[in-house]
Amino acid sequence: MNPFASAQPTIPGGLLHTIYEVTAGGSYDQAKGGQWVPTEPTRTAFEGAVLPISNKDLQRSPQGTFSQFSEKVYTNGHPLLVGAQVYDPQTDTTYTVTQELGHNSIHPMKRYVVEAKGGAAPK
Repeated sequence: MNPFASAQPTIPGGLLHTIYEVTAGGSYDQAKGGQWVPTEPTRTAFEGAVLPISNKDLQRSPQGTFSQFSEKVYTNGHPLLVGAQVYDPQTDTTYTVTQELGHNSIHPMKRYVVEAKGGAAPK
């Protein structure tokens, strides 16, 4: 039995809810001269939490690229790429991932900075 197995930090269950990673779909239509024809985006569900940016995050960020529309998304392991779209049904807000925040590598928790699409998320 590994004595450190239960010492992995996780997000409290009360903060977690279903969030969706939205991936645009489509294909090139040769009948239309090779134009891109979009299809309905696909949604991949994962458990996460959207939280406000803290002063510690502002101090530690080498980029210094936070705005009034910045938030953080925490996941218990679901990886996101910079540029990914994330939809939070609790606030009906779509976010764009702008950077991954560092966390040590001994546990699966991930943290990302996201920007609300079209303005700030409702509080």
